Amino acid sequence: MTDAAFTLIAPYYDELMHNVPYDFWVRYVHELIHRYRLSVHSILDLACGTGNVAMRLARMGYEVWGVDISAPMVAEARRKAQEAGLDIRYEVQDASQLQLPKRFDLALSLFDSLNYILSPEKLQETFQRVYAHLQSGGAFLFDVNTEYALREGLFDQDNLGSRRRLLYRWKSRYDEESKICTVEMEFWLRNAQGEVVQHFTEVHRQRAYSLDELKQMLLRAGFDYARPFHAYTLRPPNATTDRAFFVATKW
Repeated sequence: MTDAAFTLIAPYYDELMHNVPYDFWVRYVHELIHRYRLSVHSILDLACGTGNVAMRLARMGYEVWGVDISAPMVAEARRKAQEAGLDIRYEVQDASQLQLPKRFDLALSLFDSLNYILSPEKLQETFQRVYAHLQSGGAFLFDVNTEYALREGLFDQDNLGSRRRLLYRWKSRYDEESKICTVEMEFWLRNAQGEVVQHFTEVHRQRAYSLDELKQMLLRAGFDYARPFHAYTLRPPNATTDRAFFVATKW
């Protein structure tokens, strides 16, 4: 059992995320790139996980660096890139203390990764570090779970009725005062005969930030423009938007 997120689950993360439409997410990122007429050659994948997006971008010809705070996740990403023959540089770093010897045309942070930064001060520092690592004319694209999503229990789910090797059950609780959603995740790993051979839990915590709060933090970090979108569209968010994407530019 561990209280740390993305540690024990790292070797099985890709199996857990098997139904995530990564290609669809990358196409949406490109839609935003084209909408803002961004010239992109180098990309920083912040909170890159096991590198599923980074690998797709590298295959498209981009120069890609990946950063994640979880050493086990980065180890898995490095292994996969090496097996695929892809030249992706990965680093284990805290986003709020980002320090790389390079500036990028585009920074990405996907799959509500920034919600895991529970301190507004730390998130502000993260925005400042991202800004410092962007070329002039660059942009920062990221998504967040909204307060609506965290309050309404959209994390609550399980696949206990499936035949998959990895079974899970997630149960969340949201604290209105702290705006923190705590998700207790329980996992069972089965062998080929269907017998449980490993059982473990992780506790994940996400903080809700209002879209206006995020916009003001981005502007304070130096970005000259910041705009949210209802996920996977070019429409503004609404009261029941559960995921929002931001585009912030550095001109």
